Amino acid sequence: MAIIILLILRLMWIQIFMSGKLAMAVERQTTSYIVLKPERGTIYDINGSILATNIPAGDVFASPKYIKYPGKVSDEIYKYLNIDRNKLYKILSNKGSEWSVLSRGISFDNANKIKKLNIPGIYVENTNIRSYPDNNLLSQTLGYTGIDGDGLFGLEYSCNNYLKGIPGLEITNTDAEGTATGLPNKLYKPQKGNDIVLTIDSVIQGYVDKAVEKAYEKYSPTGGISAIVMNPKTGDILAISNKPDFNPNSPDKNDGNKYWGNPAISEIYEPGSVFKVVTASAALEEAVTTPDEQFYDPGYYMVSGRKINSWTKLGSINFAQAVEKSSDTVFMEIGERLGLQKLYDYIHAFGFGTPTGIDLPGEGKGMIIPPEKVNSIDLASISFGQGIAVTPLQMLTAFSATINGGYLVKPNIVKIIKDNNKIIKECKPQIVRQVISSKTSKTLKYMLQKVVDEGTGKAAQIPGYTVGGKTGTTENYSPGKYTASFAGFAPVDNPKLAIIIVIKNPTKNGHMGGEIAAPVAQEILANSLRYLNVEK
Repeated sequence: MAIIILLILRLMWIQIFMSGKLAMAVERQTTSYIVLKPERGTIYDINGSILATNIPAGDVFASPKYIKYPGKVSDEIYKYLNIDRNKLYKILSNKGSEWSVLSRGISFDNANKIKKLNIPGIYVENTNIRSYPDNNLLSQTLGYTGIDGDGLFGLEYSCNNYLKGIPGLEITNTDAEGTATGLPNKLYKPQKGNDIVLTIDSVIQGYVDKAVEKAYEKYSPTGGISAIVMNPKTGDILAISNKPDFNPNSPDKNDGNKYWGNPAISEIYEPGSVFKVVTASAALEEAVTTPDEQFYDPGYYMVSGRKINSWTKLGSINFAQAVEKSSDTVFMEIGERLGLQKLYDYIHAFGFGTPTGIDLPGEGKGMIIPPEKVNSIDLASISFGQGIAVTPLQMLTAFSATINGGYLVKPNIVKIIKDNNKIIKECKPQIVRQVISSKTSKTLKYMLQKVVDEGTGKAAQIPGYTVGGKTGTTENYSPGKYTASFAGFAPVDNPKLAIIIVIKNPTKNGHMGGEIAAPVAQEILANSLRYLNVEK
């Protein structure tokens, strides 16, 4: 009798005090909570061409405890999952496993085939996978996404919070085998990610990629090639290319992981004579020389009792000719006149030593010797572009400031960010500071035109157009290895395009900037100017 009374009291206690907890436990066992992935935003170029989008796919999961015949199920679905049949059988046979991911991002067609089999314990979730329609085009700038759909490199990473969207949730009753029954109890729809429109023009990007690919094959540079095309007045990046690169649709294929970085914005190099535009700008602005001042280039310059050789031996020349013919001798003297403090003021004013702030991850800041450690030999070297390290983007941004009226403009690659058709962010041109006067900039423009018309940059000439530029060649610290570069712009009177080409360690067919980098720039500028209908 006492036992019966105790059982009754126990049942009453369970009914009164435990009913809520038991109900919750039952609900957890008979309710499915499915996170609904949002569709990732699309990336467009400035003309509306799709650079990164989504294609339908499926993720497949298993709950082995509900699978009665793992061998049969393995035979039925392994071919749709790109997974070994025995490996799949081992997963499905593990009754101690509550949940296993079988495959992510399988084709939409294969996902539907598995769905139609209606196998208890096998679940298919509709999803999307990232697709890059133009394959390698802009790969290191776009980056790619990981298995969870989040961006891992490039713009996919830096703009992930805009692109990824907001997940939804589906709450559904399930039967004893975990299969959904009926319509969802609650449905919270996912919100699509924002779309992004870039400043990139895919047509110009195509010209750049083609020219860079040809140069890569012709010169076989062990350090690769980088190229950037920019609007020098607005800072808008129209194209950015590196070779070697990779295909973001299969980023690990063919050692692609070696090339995920973006050398055009991250890797540093000694700019050589292209940097002379900085020294020349400072010298003209500070009135330590004039274009017509006469100098003598004997092929060397004495610094603190030490002879530093120049690659030129030009005799009597004026300063404009020193720029045109790229006289190291004259620029070492100009560096002395400016002095360390004044030259460093301009180096920092032109943006060297700090990242430009472009909306891309991994940007380098360059390398500048601390002023307290600079000796007279260092000062002489820095004056003609050695003993200082920059990124291609930094160099092009500073170069643009010398020919756009004197304004350092922040480089920009994101034009607008949209939520459906509503613009939620617009990136307008941003002037960082005025570095030199418009008068100095105008003077330098026409000095740089002479470089292309009559000097070391003749290979950049374009029939019918005026072109300005500066060549650069630096012997690296390993004998016989060089970095060849060219920075240019066109047309001279009203620059629409600025460009930089950097070729690291070419192994055949030349090594000088005017010899191998200038022709690459010429091809890109010629095609781009015609495409943009720029008047001759």
